[in-house]
Amino acid sequence: MAVMMTGSVEDQDHGDDEERAWIARCLAGDKTAFRPLVARYARMVHGVIARLAPEADVDDLAQQTFLAAFEHLDQYRQASRFSTWLCQIAVNKVRDEQRAARRRPELRGDDDYDGRYEEGPEDQALGREHGRRLAAALAQLGAGDRELLVLKYVMEEGFETVAEILGTSVGTAKVRALRARERLRRILNGGGMYGRRDG
Repeated sequence: MAVMMTGSVEDQDHGDDEERAWIARCLAGDKTAFRPLVARYARMVHGVIARLAPEADVDDLAQQTFLAAFEHLDQYRQASRFSTWLCQIAVNKVRDEQRAARRRPELRGDDDYDGRYEEGPEDQALGREHGRRLAAALAQLGAGDRELLVLKYVMEEGFETVAEILGTSVGTAKVRALRARERLRRILNGGGMYGRRDG
């Protein structure tokens, strides 16, 4: 399934020695050393959040992601890539926001919102209609399916990275991806979540 390309987490991880130096400086109390990490990964974090929760305030969730990363930098274990750890935080922030949204009463005036997100350059390149159809179809999926498909096929991550971000095994991630792709295919073919409804 070919989808929008934004650069994978692996593409974002360059200059590991430089990155480790920034992290060490942050941990030693130099708060300004976190700025280059934000600059390096801002696009990736915004992309993950926008695709997982197009209805959310992407900038706010991205800011929450970086704030949490800064506050808990001492918990980062360099056995995994910093970008993978940052993606885990972003996914968790989206999940927290979606849980909170389910608990909030719907406010009057939200009736005018049609659920579409603002299109970026990638959507325009693929064609506005295709982008809208895909976004609408992804929005119909459950959060778990949407997270998995966005990480694997939009962000172009390997199953090892997807499994690590989602806290599951590689085998489980592969099976879930197969099932989620089938559900997405049914939705795109006009059948909704449970198959085609041809009278």
